[in-house]
Amino acid sequence: MSVTRRLLSVALAPLLFALISGGANFASAGPSLGLYLGCLIVLTLLVPPLTLSETLSANRLIVIAAILVPLCGFCLLPSILSDPEQRPRISEWLAVCLVMLAYATALAGLSAILRLATRSAILSAALTVIIGLTWLTWPIWASSTWHGGESEAAVARGIALHPAMAVNGQLSRALGNWTEQSVAYHLTELGQSVNFILPQTIWPCVLLHGLLGAALFALPHLLANRRSGGAGTGGGLQDVIVDHPD
Repeated sequence: MSVTRRLLSVALAPLLFALISGGANFASAGPSLGLYLGCLIVLTLLVPPLTLSETLSANRLIVIAAILVPLCGFCLLPSILSDPEQRPRISEWLAVCLVMLAYATALAGLSAILRLATRSAILSAALTVIIGLTWLTWPIWASSTWHGGESEAAVARGIALHPAMAVNGQLSRALGNWTEQSVAYHLTELGQSVNFILPQTIWPCVLLHGLLGAALFALPHLLANRRSGGAGTGGGLQDVIVDHPD
């Protein structure tokens, strides 16, 4: 199979899913902060099942790229269409894309290792989606357990690593603070009983998700090498997966 045909066969479905979901996200949120936060949710829903539909790691990387490119394209639109005072800078857009890449890598790595543990692509994809949504929404559901100022230090550590907060930290100049939005104000105690500061840098979040995702993504290769006696990572990993169908 030629390189072009391989790219088309692997990337076409993820590309279409990302275009449709990203377009629906832009149509509903417009050039607002909700567009960027919605893209993180789209990543959570698409990356695990679509990467696990491929057995080869190279194909999984193609899937990740096919999902990210359209979503990053939609995230660029506010930098073009918004009023000048509400227009994110290109540097801010690039930082958001880097957070999305790191988060997608973490999702793909987690789903890959769960695939080996559960021997089920469907179950591991579902578990990864649940874990991803739980991680994205903890500033909402965990706020009922906070105790005002006593919880601020622990919350601050989590905020520094949170993808949505890292994105908001980059876009707060142009698009404001998520916790000050009318809907969010009634969902979380952040900025009310618990004071916090948005992350000033994306790197704690990017390094955590990127390095953790890369390590989890590589772990099946190491296990396959060990099982096959170093005969080849690609074939060994594929054997591990194919020998245990859903």
